[in-house]
Amino acid sequence: MSKSATKATKTLIIDDEPAVRKLVRVNLESRGFVVDDVSGGTEAIRYLKQAWPDVIILDLVMPDIDGIDICIWIRAQSDVPIIVLTAHDEEDLMIRALNAGADDYVTKPFSPPVLIARLQAVLRRAARRIRGETEPSVEIGDLTIALEARRVFVGGVDVQLTGTEFALLAVLARKLDSVVTHEELLVEVWGPEYRDESHYLYIYMGRIRDKLGTRYRDFLETVSGVGYSLHSSPSPHSL
Repeated sequence: MSKSATKATKTLIIDDEPAVRKLVRVNLESRGFVVDDVSGGTEAIRYLKQAWPDVIILDLVMPDIDGIDICIWIRAQSDVPIIVLTAHDEEDLMIRALNAGADDYVTKPFSPPVLIARLQAVLRRAARRIRGETEPSVEIGDLTIALEARRVFVGGVDVQLTGTEFALLAVLARKLDSVVTHEELLVEVWGPEYRDESHYLYIYMGRIRDKLGTRYRDFLETVSGVGYSLHSSPSPHSL
């Protein structure tokens, strides 16, 4: 991404380590990003009550407020993309962060080019969400997937999906009753950099099933080792 393409992109770094904040800041500013940074959760909340950046880079372990709690607070207010940056690489912590609403997860020590590639990927996804598309709704019983409005309803009740959750369900809805491979979903929703990150799908599909509720969770089938399919009627093979 060129400097001119990113000079208006405002990034907030939330990390209690000055060296990390400096490293990220220098690398982003050299590529034209506008960068602010804060040293903890309390300062972050104070900042965000005044203004929202285009993307947030968030440490998980901070002395004042846990990064997971900050992520939950942010997600309750905004769909701003969040990349978690942490020294902990345990799978359960990654799952907690994604469940809290994080869009991606990068471990320390990190390669600045890798972080920037992930940052650009979440920004591309956010831009696609903002642009939207003129598409008809997909209806399965009283489940309505309004592709243009980017909303989902069950029995007329709005299902609160995150941007990433909706993007996944929309890909499946556009190919109703067809199997969409892991790679197709990952590339379409996250980008080509994520074609091997199948663990993301396991986490997000579970969340989508939970939000659709007992009436429709079995319409979303896991095709073991291949991908997923959204059916126009319940699948006997759904997990």
